[in-house]
This record gives sequence, C-alpha cells and structure tokens, in this order.
Amino acid sequence: MKRIIFHIDQNCYFASVEMISHPEYRNVPMAVVGDQEARHGIVLAKNELAKKFGIKTAEAIWQAKAKCPDLVLAPAHHDKYEFYSMKLRELYYGYTDRVEPFGLDECWLDMTDACKDFDEAVKIADSIRQIVKDRFKLTCSVGISFNKIFAKLGSDYKKPDATTVFTDLDWKEKVWPLPADDLLFVGRSTMNRLKKINVRTIGDLAKTDQDYLIRYLGKAGDTLWRYANGLDDSPVAVAGYKREIKSVGNSTTTASDMTSDAAVSRTLHMLSESVAERLRKHKLKGTVIQIEIRDRDLVRCEKQKVLFEPTDNAGTIYNAAKALFDESWDWKKGIRSIGVRCAKVIPADAGTQISMFTDEETRKKTSKLDKVIDDINRRYGKGVITSAAEAKMQKDEDGAAPISNDPFHPEDRF
Repeated sequence: MKRIIFHIDQNCYFASVEMISHPEYRNVPMAVVGDQEARHGIVLAKNELAKKFGIKTAEAIWQAKAKCPDLVLAPAHHDKYEFYSMKLRELYYGYTDRVEPFGLDECWLDMTDACKDFDEAVKIADSIRQIVKDRFKLTCSVGISFNKIFAKLGSDYKKPDATTVFTDLDWKEKVWPLPADDLLFVGRSTMNRLKKINVRTIGDLAKTDQDYLIRYLGKAGDTLWRYANGLDDSPVAVAGYKREIKSVGNSTTTASDMTSDAAVSRTLHMLSESVAERLRKHKLKGTVIQIEIRDRDLVRCEKQKVLFEPTDNAGTIYNAAKALFDESWDWKKGIRSIGVRCAKVIPADAGTQISMFTDEETRKKTSKLDKVIDDINRRYGKGVITSAAEAKMQKDEDGAAPISNDPFHPEDRF
C-alpha cells in the first residue's frame, strides 16, 4: 500500500497569531517584524493584505514600508507562537503518533494507518482545517501525497486554507510543470545553477540524466533527481523523536556596525565560547568550522575550513574562525552580524588518532578545565566564570561593539 502523508502548513502563522489578540489587524496590511532597536529590522511574517503589496518575508522593514507606506508593524511574541504550535501538535497526535515538526508552523503526519485511500484522506484533512479554524481562529493548508516532499509541495500549491492532493496516479501531470524551485531544498543558488543547464521545471529536473546531475551538483544532484521523480522514501518521525544534531552554531547582530578588528575579535570570542559550551553539553565535537558574515547592506559571506582534529574547545574554534575572517574580509563595509558554526559533528567519545603535533597532556588538562567551567556556570549562572582570553578582551578592547541578543534560540537560528 502506498503511504499517505500529510503536510500541514499554518497560513501567515506569526501574523495570524497576532491577529487573534488584535482583530483590528485583519483589516489592514500588517507585518510582524524583528526588534528594530536591536537591529533585527526585517519582516518575519505578513498577513494576506500585506502580501498583495508584494511584501516578502526576510526583507528589510524600510523596503516593506516603501511598498506599503501604511503597513502596520507588530512586534514578535515568540512565546505565543510556541504555545499555539504545541496546541496544534497535540491536535495532530489525536490522528497519528507520527508527527514531525518542520519549524513552528509546519508538520508532516504519516496518515497511512488512519486513511484507507486518498479520498478519505481529503475528508480528514478538510476536517482538520475546520477544527483549526474553529478552535484556534487560525487557517492552514494541507498537502497530501505518497511521500513527504510532494506533501510539502501540496501545502504550498494553494493558499490560504486549502487541501491539495498529489496521488501516485496523477502526480506527474500536476507536479512536473511546476518551477523547480518549488521543490523543497531548491534555493536561489541551486535554481540559478539549474537554469544554466536549462532546467526550469520539476519535470526538467526529473528528466535530466541522473549521473550528470551528480557530477554537476554533487550529492545534492542525486537527492533532487530522486525527489523530482517521486522517489522520496524518508519516514515521518515518531512523536518524541529528537532530530540528529548535525551542526552547532551561534550568531549575533551587534547594536552598531563593527568597523574594527578588535570588535570582531571580541564577538568571535564570545560566539566561540557559546558554541564550545553547547558542543560539550551535547557531548559532541566539530570537525569543520564555518563563519557567516553580513555587512550593513545584508550581503552575506560564508567561509569554512576543516580542522586537523575534532574539537569542543573555544580557543580552537576561535582561532579557526578568526583565521577565516582575516583571509576573507577586506573592511570595505562595516559588519552588521557574524556567526560561528561547528559542522560535521561527531560524538565526543568517538576514537580519534592522536597527532604527533598535539601536546596530549595539555589537551587533556584543557578539556578538564572546560568541563569545570561548564559545571560552575550551570550551578551559579552563565558567565560567572569565563576564559582568560575573553576577560582580557573585554577589558582591553574599547572598540568592540556591544552585542544584542538574537531573538531566536541559537540552535534554531544558525
């Protein structure tokens, strides 16, 4: 029997939640925005009226206001979004224990055991949409298909408040004419590369030689070819399943543009301390260090390097991050935000070959000291004790820009 997978996507979620407590927002173009004083001045969500003005998620507030001078700006309340997200998942658990969140506002449900066929699936999906509307004053779109990728495509196909089905019999005629970047994980950069080989639709992607795509796009080429051909067999996670951590990172937007090496050094030290502490918390070590920089015009630069050996040490992470920064930034513009990430993580207790260039005794002492610092900070509060390097920089570097806390949890943000 073919699987029956739902993807439920809340429409204009942040904006819709705000309209529950502010009904007046329903009749005006409105956008939920980041904290402008903390320089997170971007559109996080918008209502349907704002969409008609061409306002897009993640664009700067000034750009949105240029399109719609009367746009009403609402501050974000993430505690509310998490509350309703939890309540919605509780509703879904009443149908199946296989509920896999995809952000706060989206979930996959494996409904194979709850539906005998796609006709019944549509009836259940319509019922869920009505319950969400009646119980929570929210609307959602539901995509139904035989795999997760096409179910997600279905929930995006028609909005708001709609049900779309791609069955195992009609999916080619419905899915293949769609633009290739409608497919999950085909971003702007990948789409630009696909256009260069005249691949514009999902059908074009499906009909492209698989081996050629692998040579052209690497591993992603194989994945996207399989998705386009309906060959996604990834399971919907069982309730309570914890996603495997593949990277640990943190980023921050400073209160003013960083224009000196001292400011960047201090910020990288603080981010590296945070990343290292969370690696140790999850008993992981990183093998690749990545940095992400955004200048004052929001132009992004990313760099990475492979470490000689896995690490959970802040000093090692900082040294690698700073080296990446020094070789990639020319200071033509001030820096608005910067992030550090450890990727390709492995279990901390995984065996690694001892290097002849590493002082093993010093490494062991440093590791023990890191764990002692973690324990003290857990008991008495974060920041009670810090590394000597960070303390010295806080004392000596007058040019360092103050850091404002990111409104998103670091593990979700970067």
